[in-house]
Amino acid sequence: MIYKMFLHFFVVLCCIPRTMSDSCLGDQEKSIISDIKSSLKKLEHNLNEKSRRCPDGWRDYKNHCYFFSSEKKSWHEAENQCRKMGGYLVKVTDSAENSWLVNTITSKKVIQQSYWIGAADFKETEWTWVIDLSKLDYSNWNSGQLNNSGGNEDCAHFYKQFNYKWNDIPCNYTGGGYICESEKGSHCLPYYKLIKRKDSRKQR
Repeated sequence: MIYKMFLHFFVVLCCIPRTMSDSCLGDQEKSIISDIKSSLKKLEHNLNEKSRRCPDGWRDYKNHCYFFSSEKKSWHEAENQCRKMGGYLVKVTDSAENSWLVNTITSKKVIQQSYWIGAADFKETEWTWVIDLSKLDYSNWNSGQLNNSGGNEDCAHFYKQFNYKWNDIPCNYTGGGYICESEKGSHCLPYYKLIKRKDSRKQR
């Protein structure tokens, strides 16, 4: 249908000069142009509506989409899988988002288990978000955590045993799932973020 619409459009463009030289635009040409404009507006509306929806299996919160996977992976495996899906391991920016994530986990909408988030401490200096290497402006660590008790506890997750407060744990832990996040309507990571990811991995 779209092909036919644009075919008519190009036919009209080719014929307009000749038509205009005779008697300006005829009723048939005007009708075709009107149909094309209407179809383009409808197509634009449908694309805008589609971009505002989350993909199947993802959950909507404000302007972002979230995917809760119960598949047990290490932190790096989970982070790689999120990128393959056009997202990233979740970046929790405030208490409202944190509460929504925990409520989703505990409301039986997803399996109640531990879940990786995108916070890490690979340089042993400060915790940052893997998506953009920004510092943690918000956190919800369980009391007494960040203790690195097991050694090399460089990755964070919602820990079921701590009522889903955050816990630091070795990144090769495979006892829980993970949460991916993506900006609504965009499921490809910006190029500069991918560059930063590669640079950060070279430093590890």
